[in-house]
Amino acid sequence: MRHSTLSALILAPLLGACVSVLPEPSTPDALYRVEAQQKFEGLSHHLIIREPEAPRLIAGAGMVSEGADGGLRLIPGVEWSGSATRQIQLAMIDSFEVGQRGNAMLPEMGVLAGYELASQLKTLGLNGTTASCVMTVSVITTSNRDLLALAEVTAAEQSDSNSGRDRAAALRNVASRCAAQAAQFAVGVLPAAD
Repeated sequence: MRHSTLSALILAPLLGACVSVLPEPSTPDALYRVEAQQKFEGLSHHLIIREPEAPRLIAGAGMVSEGADGGLRLIPGVEWSGSATRQIQLAMIDSFEVGQRGNAMLPEMGVLAGYELASQLKTLGLNGTTASCVMTVSVITTSNRDLLALAEVTAAEQSDSNSGRDRAAALRNVASRCAAQAAQFAVGVLPAAD
């Protein structure tokens, strides 16, 4: 008993030293969110909007920049305020008026809808001071899973400077424009109401 008490007294300061060696998580200087850039009138049918599929690096909260060597890096000091793909999904939904004949909805709502919008975020990042977003968007008939239409939406913008905040703002703008273009695509391809 005396041996284990003595061992505990000797090891206690060492355990505290191990914990203090762990780095503190860094807090970003600024958080950015993707927002709906315009409001479209209601849809002709209910539309489920799925979260875009994307590689893990661009789907998360980090903002990505491609270096001259082709390597991808996170931009220090800035982040998305949540998952980039979830924010694009919500921006697409927020692009539509609510309470119309047809509404855009999250799949989690459990509503049966005639159509769904699925997408793949291919690019969302910076190359130098140029921000770009490329997304493949499809509208699918939910009853038989037929592809109604498929398109690629793109947006690019030069940042005002090479600062992290200006580059992040340009990235936010192109993500918002991609979301708006995807919403506009859905409006154009859904059949007229019965």
